[in-house]
Amino acid sequence: MGPFIVYRGQGMFNDEFIKIRNNIGGLFAFNSFLSTSDDVSVATRFAKKSTDRAGKTAILFEIEVDPTVISTPFASLHNADCYDDGEKETLFSLPTVFRIVQVGEYKDNIWKVNLTSVGDNDLQITRLIKHIKRQIGEGNAIERLGRLMITLGELEKAEAFYELLRESTSENDKKEFAWIHNQLGYIKYKQGNYSDAEPFYTKACEIQEKMRPSTDLDLAVTYSNMGLLYTSLNDTSKALLYHQKALEIREKNLEVNHQDLATTYNNIGLVYDRRKEFSTALSYYEKTLKIYTQILPVNHRWLAKTYKNIGLAQISMKERMTGLNNLCKAMEIRKTAFPSNHPSIASICGIIGRVYREVGDYTTALKFYEEALDIGKRSSHIDYTRLAKTYYNISKILNELKEDEKALKYAELAVQSVDEVSMPNSSDAIKFKENLEQLQAKKS
Repeated sequence: MGPFIVYRGQGMFNDEFIKIRNNIGGLFAFNSFLSTSDDVSVATRFAKKSTDRAGKTAILFEIEVDPTVISTPFASLHNADCYDDGEKETLFSLPTVFRIVQVGEYKDNIWKVNLTSVGDNDLQITRLIKHIKRQIGEGNAIERLGRLMITLGELEKAEAFYELLRESTSENDKKEFAWIHNQLGYIKYKQGNYSDAEPFYTKACEIQEKMRPSTDLDLAVTYSNMGLLYTSLNDTSKALLYHQKALEIREKNLEVNHQDLATTYNNIGLVYDRRKEFSTALSYYEKTLKIYTQILPVNHRWLAKTYKNIGLAQISMKERMTGLNNLCKAMEIRKTAFPSNHPSIASICGIIGRVYREVGDYTTALKFYEEALDIGKRSSHIDYTRLAKTYYNISKILNELKEDEKALKYAELAVQSVDEVSMPNSSDAIKFKENLEQLQAKKS
């Protein structure tokens, strides 16, 4: 059997689609049994159903499957009698991983994502599959289904499911009742409805604290979730309280290099960062790094994020050269982990450029800003807001370097980029226009 093409149409939350669009060349996994059709019109009909749903993007996946490469079991139903409407279906088992080849606009407000099959002889792919299985979990069928919907980003469906489950579950079944409230809280948190998440988490916590030993790892998950919630609500005192409770349980029950410990250390570091207690934040980031360097591949994005956090904390402590060194480590990891036009590389280049600008090294700052600009312009999805900020920063540096004509040119580009996203009255737009007017006045 040779290579073949199948299609799948579906809606996807906008933020999840942006992740795909910004990850050309990276991996994408369908975390459940995958149903596809070899009839593009059938898949397109399914995609069209999502074009009028707020917060969702209609997607048509075009998937090139090479049976000699793909290791996930699949079944072709081309000869099944039951499909009297002409649809020919191919089912793939869980989880199926593909490489993102291309993303572009298709038609009728539908986006097309081209995927191609990959083998399982790649360490990155093996780790991703294990991670998905760990996320879905080993619980009962109901629990797996709920977790699966959350993993798929189908938060509205997940919420409706858990609400029905809550109504049909006795409060005497305390373990199940606490778990349902925790999941509902998590869904609200992921939706950005922080005030709605709080009562669900609080209820789950109250039940678990009464029925479980203080060393229970499920209780640590609830404490950690509450810590993240209060961080988002900027209540750093409560955030620290719950993260420390989670840490106490995990330190007693997990191995010293466990991933959940690293996550907890990082979460605590982020809270201290918000409180501008950078020395304490740094100590927790360093604990995170110590674990990650033992358990993660050298080019893992979490390592890059940790080096970035460490670098920014050090710079805030006026340890600029040490901080720059760690920011550069983050940049190098991202350059190996992501496609060359990935926005996360542009972001770290911009941060490094800003630091060099702050210390007065305008020539080096310009080099990094220009690299950020080049990446931003080559991105599969141009972020005009970020592009405008980069043009503005380059303009300011060129002005410092007395290159007035170039500074004026980039100031004009900054204003034009702002106009692309229709934000004329934003604080950034006003700042960009003031810079342009000052340079125009200087020229005259």
